[in-house]
Amino acid sequence: MVSQIQNLKEIFGELFAKLMAFSLEEEFGESLGDSLVAFYNLQEGEEYESNPPEDFLFLSWFLLDDTDSENLSLIDEFMKRNSDRLSLQEMQICRALKETHLTLMEVMNVKPGESLALRDVFLREEFETPESIGSDSVVKGSLLYSRVLPLGDSRFLVGAGIFLDASILEPLTQFVTEQYAMECEEGEMMTFRDFLKGNGELINWWIRAIEQGKPLESGTPDDKN
Repeated sequence: MVSQIQNLKEIFGELFAKLMAFSLEEEFGESLGDSLVAFYNLQEGEEYESNPPEDFLFLSWFLLDDTDSENLSLIDEFMKRNSDRLSLQEMQICRALKETHLTLMEVMNVKPGESLALRDVFLREEFETPESIGSDSVVKGSLLYSRVLPLGDSRFLVGAGIFLDASILEPLTQFVTEQYAMECEEGEMMTFRDFLKGNGELINWWIRAIEQGKPLESGTPDDKN
């Protein structure tokens, strides 16, 4: 079982590196710039200061969640162009990645250097990820903003994540659930999972606003494009 998980991690790691390189190709530069503004809710004249964990979160969102008018994301284009070069397992991973979404998770338990036991605070799903990077400093009860890839019975963190203090759990989840309720009231009936798939960046908006001392209020992101 351990060797199988390790094999999946290696295949996923190599594939994800290819996906990141693809998203940074010059032809997608203009779209990437527009998406950067959308993901960070940047105001006119505001510049984004690079931060590696956040950069990976953004690139994953740009690749997997940011869709065009036909509801196609960049990973669809990657699969189209590389269908004859990807193995069956790599194609399966790409399809599974396409279904992932950004979410907020509570750290239920930590095995330093081995795994993290997590609970999605919105969907109430519990699982264990074999990721170990940075786990030595992770505190039980803290929060993790990231996305999780299910492959069979295993779960893997995608790219990177941002660990947050548990004190923000209530106000952040309240903000997100209020945004979900508002969309449903406006006739956009959807599951919470679908809402997170299409609006996972709202969590990032809230986090950045708090860091800047400008907390978002209910209704603030109504003009989200």
